[in-house]
Amino acid sequence: MRIFEGTGLQAIVLLLCGSILVGCTKDEIAVQLSAELSSESVSASSTSLFLNIDANSDWTLSVNYKTGGEGWCTPTMTSGKGDANVVLNLSANSADIARVAEIAVYSGDKSARNTLTQAAKTGGGDNPGTGNLKWLEIPSGGGNSNTKIVTHSIDLSGKSVRNYTLMYDKSERIAYWVAYPHNPVYIGSASRTDAWQPDPDFLASDQAYLYNGITGYDRGHQIPSADRTCSIEANTQTFYFTNMTPQLGALNQQMWASLEGQVRGWMSTCDTLYVVTGAILRTVGGNETVNHAVDKIGGLIAVPNYYYKVLLRLKNQKYDAIGFWFEHRAYGSGNATALQTKSVDQIEALTGFNFFANLSETIQNEAEARWAPADWNL
Repeated sequence: MRIFEGTGLQAIVLLLCGSILVGCTKDEIAVQLSAELSSESVSASSTSLFLNIDANSDWTLSVNYKTGGEGWCTPTMTSGKGDANVVLNLSANSADIARVAEIAVYSGDKSARNTLTQAAKTGGGDNPGTGNLKWLEIPSGGGNSNTKIVTHSIDLSGKSVRNYTLMYDKSERIAYWVAYPHNPVYIGSASRTDAWQPDPDFLASDQAYLYNGITGYDRGHQIPSADRTCSIEANTQTFYFTNMTPQLGALNQQMWASLEGQVRGWMSTCDTLYVVTGAILRTVGGNETVNHAVDKIGGLIAVPNYYYKVLLRLKNQKYDAIGFWFEHRAYGSGNATALQTKSVDQIEALTGFNFFANLSETIQNEAEARWAPADWNL
């Protein structure tokens, strides 16, 4: 009898332990799921964006087209396990109305849904409209049938934020501008990665082969590596080939590098500094000769005739702006001075771009017309 009592007690204990273990296992594998688009609205041009998925289990993805037909949004992955950054490739919208898709991610009994809107056609060809990119650093105008605008995003403190945006010419293989916000949150302890690689948002055939440099030139960053040290991811993206131009070492390693340091100094003393760095082959109405460098596999990449930076500073709830203009030549060492500056209006006239197009017209006109190097200690 005692044996049976003991056996029954053991069975009860084992049953209770089993129930506890089962309960613990269920808690440990509770499904977690969230998904966030790097941008919920994009221009009419062919482009790409990220869907950042945070999951702890298997997931599937589907695109549910609400308007504008089907097949215009193609994800690089439709299933996976755990966290992922899925690239959504969008074809150009040639219709006169915007189109909408719901991006849905499923895991277990949970789902995460985002609504994506692509703007209506804004012009001919693949000329990118920027009306749906409402950040203050974004320029407008100046595109052509070979240009494409892409925004690169990063994870920062658990949130997807923009790293930088660029307008890239797939024929000449350079970006005409790279635009980004700059404030201390982008500065940290990450080391320079030297992670030279093609931009994943463009075909490799549309980019120069820059793993081993460019004969006769530096691989000149437009957004500097030192401006993005908050994370390895942020710094790695500055080494995409689309961010590079063939730049003379006598410019890149001397006054241009000093100007980049000056920009970081101005950033550290204001709320936010909005930066556009660019490369120009021909000025508006100009007939400058465009030369081409040769990459290590014989591909051509256009050599800019000019470089520029335009800066919009928000400080004490006020905006002011300044521009820098460089012919592609040596300027010697030392910091940039007032001699290299122009008003933003003057640089707009040279480049054909409308800088800081999302700033209110009154503030924009005042800030861009003013030329005051002394305000920047120049």
